[in-house]
Amino acid sequence: MTDRLTRLLGAEAVSGDDRFPIRALFHEPQTRRLKAAAVDIGGWLDRREVMVSLDRFGPPGDDGWPMSLGRDELEGAPEWEHADGLGAAMPPLIVGPFGYTFSPMLMAAGMNRSAERSLPDIPDQAGPEPLESEDGRFAGLERSSDWLDRDAFGPDGHMGKVHDLVLDDLTITALVLDGDRTVPLSRLRHMAEQGHFVFD
Repeated sequence: MTDRLTRLLGAEAVSGDDRFPIRALFHEPQTRRLKAAAVDIGGWLDRREVMVSLDRFGPPGDDGWPMSLGRDELEGAPEWEHADGLGAAMPPLIVGPFGYTFSPMLMAAGMNRSAERSLPDIPDQAGPEPLESEDGRFAGLERSSDWLDRDAFGPDGHMGKVHDLVLDDLTITALVLDGDRTVPLSRLRHMAEQGHFVFD
């Protein structure tokens, strides 16, 4: 089944009557096959992302992505924290009742410092950082969305920026560039240290 990365990132994980946003997807660098999802099981003001193996997901559909995990299992799943996710979505200051102000970003930072996390932050860098967990279940995975917005070059120069990834049976097989131009990864020569793609 062919799909697009951005569509899956916009889907919700469905478990019974519960629906959870999918915040990130991760693949194996060697096979380029998606292996895990970061699922947000927090509430409206509490963003809490846990790592779920895609072995626990069924085929994605138009009404969500079925997941065979209950709430108790999700609560016990390893957490993943991404530094730029929460702050970007919140204003720097909110005026509360009676004119008092508070900063959601400072509150979130304080909560993050006090909470013990089982997985480290994955910083945005030129190259994808491997994901590590204490038990090694998600070691070596790369965040798939790190490939988006990168430049692609071919023999004739700049080909465009990556807007999406084409997935065949959850394996990345092609990049979608400017103008919806699809370039198969079979043409990929290498990924440069600076982060761009070089094609034949």
